Parts: sequence; C-alpha cells; structure tokens
Amino acid sequence: MSNLRSVMSERGETATMTSPIVTPEPVLTPLPLLEVIRRKEAEVKRGLAAEREAAQTALAEAEERARKLVAAAETEGQREGEAQRQAARSDVEREAAAIVAQARAQAEMLQRAGEAQLEAAIARAVKFIVGAFTSIPVS
Repeated sequence: MSNLRSVMSERGETATMTSPIVTPEPVLTPLPLLEVIRRKEAEVKRGLAAEREAAQTALAEAEERARKLVAAAETEGQREGEAQRQAARSDVEREAAAIVAQARAQAEMLQRAGEAQLEAAIARAVKFIVGAFTSIPVS
C-alpha cells in the first residue's frame, strides 16, 4: 500500500506528497515460547488421538474378521468331521458286512460238512446194528 499522493498547487504545479495518515501494517509479534509449546502440544495430542482412534477402529475390524474366520473354520471343521465320520462308518459297515458274509459262508460249509458226517455216522451205526443182529445166532 502506497502512502504517496499527488497534489496540485494553486499555480497548477503538481507535487507528490506523503500522506499524513499512515496506516502501519499490522506487525505480528511472535508468540511467547510457552504458548508455542502449548499449541504444538495440543496439535500433537490431536494427532495422537486421531491415530489412537484409527488404531482402535482397525483393531475392532481385525477382531471382527478373526471372529468370522474362526466361525467359518469351526463350521468347515464340523462339516469335514461329519464327512470323515460318515466315511469311517461306511467303511466299518462294509467291513462288518464282509465279516458277516464270511461267517455265514463258513457256517454253511460247516453245516454241509456236519450233515455229511452225520449221514456217514448214521450209515455206520445202521451197519453196525444190522451186522450185530445178523451175527447173533437165533435159537
């Protein structure tokens, strides 16, 4: 801002004069050191509060994701466990059916062998009894 102005005299001469009213530029006085420190401290506290809030938000989101992952893992584990249990049960049922079939086959074989031996024993007993009566003299 210029404080010079042109003035014309009565004789028509022009002169440049300094304005008698000078408005000084506002001079910024430096803040006292303690005030500077307080302002900087407040700024740092605001920054720390924002960082703490951001960290708490990130932690809450991470905990929520972890809970969801654990729940999904438990569900998947139960599903896999059930599938394994059913597969093991099917294997045991097949093995039991094979054992039962083998036992039946062996029982049938033993029954046939027993029946054959029984028939042979009856035939021997009949032969023995008939032979005993034929060797006895009749009087």
